[in-house]
Amino acid sequence: MNLLFLSPHVPHAQVVSGSIIIYHRIRLLAQRGHRIGLAVFANEHETPYLDELREYVSEINWLKPPRRGRRHSMTGCLFCRLPKPFCACRSSEMHRLVGQMVERSKYEVAIAEFTPMGQYLYHNPFLPAVRRVISCHSCLSQSVRRALRVTDNHPLHKLMLRLRLPALTRLEFAMYRSADLVLALTPQEKTALLQQAPNLPVAVIPYGVDIAPFDYQRQIRLNKGRTGVQRIIFTGYFRNDQNRDAVIWFNNNVWPLLKKKHPKLECYIVGRSPTSEIRALPRYDNKIVVTGEVDDLAPYLAQSDVYVCPVRLGAGFRGRILQAMAAGVPVVTTTLGSEGIPVQTGSNIVVADTPDLQVAGISLLLTDPEYRRRIADNAFEMVSRRFAWNNVVMPLERELQRLIR
Repeated sequence: MNLLFLSPHVPHAQVVSGSIIIYHRIRLLAQRGHRIGLAVFANEHETPYLDELREYVSEINWLKPPRRGRRHSMTGCLFCRLPKPFCACRSSEMHRLVGQMVERSKYEVAIAEFTPMGQYLYHNPFLPAVRRVISCHSCLSQSVRRALRVTDNHPLHKLMLRLRLPALTRLEFAMYRSADLVLALTPQEKTALLQQAPNLPVAVIPYGVDIAPFDYQRQIRLNKGRTGVQRIIFTGYFRNDQNRDAVIWFNNNVWPLLKKKHPKLECYIVGRSPTSEIRALPRYDNKIVVTGEVDDLAPYLAQSDVYVCPVRLGAGFRGRILQAMAAGVPVVTTTLGSEGIPVQTGSNIVVADTPDLQVAGISLLLTDPEYRRRIADNAFEMVSRRFAWNNVVMPLERELQRLIR
C-alpha cells in the first residue's frame, strides 16, 4: 500500500506524548513492505528526528507550525471561524502540500493523525481522490463535555467551553462522517463516537508499547534493586489540557497529604512543554523536580517506585501507562486514565478517583515491597502479551487493506 501520514508533531521514538504512536505505525508498516509518506509540522531543531524517519519514509515534507497569536487564545477563538483545536493548526500551505503529495505520489490512503489534522482531508480543494482515514486519538467534543463536569473549573472557563462546544461538535463529526474510516484507541472512545453518529465507520486500533528498552531498564532494576530516596513520577505532554490539569490537581490535593506520610518522597514531572505554572512548582517545594523533555524516558521510570496518572479530563488512551508497566513501575491512576487497558485494581494496577484513595494506594505501594512487586509483575505480563507494537499494528494493516480492496 501507498500510505500518506499527516501529523501535527514530529513523531519519534523518544517522545513522551501520543506522537510516539505515529512513529511506530510508520516504522512497522514500512517494515511490512508498505510505502510511507509524511506531511508534518516541524521546527528546525526537530530535523534530526526527521532524518531518523527517512529509514522508513520514502518522502517527508514539513512546514513550520502556524504562528500562535491572540486568535488561538480562548477568547480569540470565540471570534474565529474555526473551533480552537482546528484554528491552532490551520495552514493554507498544508492544504496545498497534502494535495500535491497525494497527486504526485499516488497515495492510496491518507491518514490524518489527531483530529485537527483531519481538516486537511475535509473539503480540501487541492486534494485528489484518495481514501481518507482520521485517527482521532481522542474525541475533542467528548473531552470538552468531561471538562464541563469537573466541579472546580473556573466559571468563566466553563462558559467559554459551553460557547464553543456546539461548533466544535458540528465540525468534528462532519469530518468524521466524511472519512472512509475513523480510528479510535479504546472501545469506550468508539462507543462515544457512535453515540453521536451511529453509522460512523469506526475501528479500534489500540496504543502499543516498545517493550525492549523499558524491559532492559526493568531487568537492571530487578538485579540491582532500587537505591536511594523513594520517588513517584508523572509523565506527559503538557500542552494538553488533561495533563496540565492532572499535575496541578495532584499537586494541590494529593501531594500535601502524601508528603505528611512520606516526608522524604520525591515527585518527578517529566515531559515536553511544561507550563510556567508547572515549572514554578519546584520553587515552592524542593522535593518536586520538573525535567522538561528528556531524550530517554526509560531511566527515569527505572528509578521510580510508583507511576501516577491522575487525569480527570480528556479522552482516548494513555500510552504512557503502558510504558510505566513495561518498565516494571506500578501504576496509580483514575478510572478515566485506565480506559482501554484490561486492568483489575489491586491485581495489575491501582485505580483511585479521590485524593484520599490515591494517597492510600500510593502509600501502600511505597511501604509494601511485595505488593508493589506483584502489581508490577502482573502489569508487565499483561502489557507484553496484549500491547507489544507488533501485535497492535496488524489490525491497522488489515483495516487499511480492506479500504482499498
